[in-house]
Amino acid sequence: MMELMVVVAIVGVLAALGLPAFTGYLRQSKTAEAVANIQNIFKSASSFYVQEHALQGLTGDVSTHCIVQSSTQSPLNPINKKQKFSAAEGFQTLGFSIGDYVYYGYGITSIAPANTTLCAVSNNTATLYTFYAHGDIDGDSLQSTFMISTGSDDEGQLYHSRGLYVQYPIE
Repeated sequence: MMELMVVVAIVGVLAALGLPAFTGYLRQSKTAEAVANIQNIFKSASSFYVQEHALQGLTGDVSTHCIVQSSTQSPLNPINKKQKFSAAEGFQTLGFSIGDYVYYGYGITSIAPANTTLCAVSNNTATLYTFYAHGDIDGDSLQSTFMISTGSDDEGQLYHSRGLYVQYPIE
């Protein structure tokens, strides 16, 4: 009987130590979604930037160095449960979508005018886009923020800031 009580006490101590660590690891794994999706949005925008775009008709001009309009955050109000991402505005033009439900809301801030694709953007432009993700992983109304800014270089390639701006990654 004494052995059983010792085993139960050991299991209790291990559970008390392991549960907070497990919860922390779970929240950290959810933040990986935001990082991966922001990187994928950048890749879509970079591909769109160097791609040729032609105007309609026989005499239509062909342009490169195009950027898309801003996109409102989707889902608009992220909570601590997964929600559906709906590609709208600039996301649709980039051909970017997320097939699974997400913890974070994703958005694009762009220098392009609303409802417009802006082409022939000059090289060496410091800020063209900011891609961002906001989420409330633990449901306490304090939102995590992940953000990356992009510009163009002298060779006309899209590049991003050295790293992600991160605020309250696991709240």
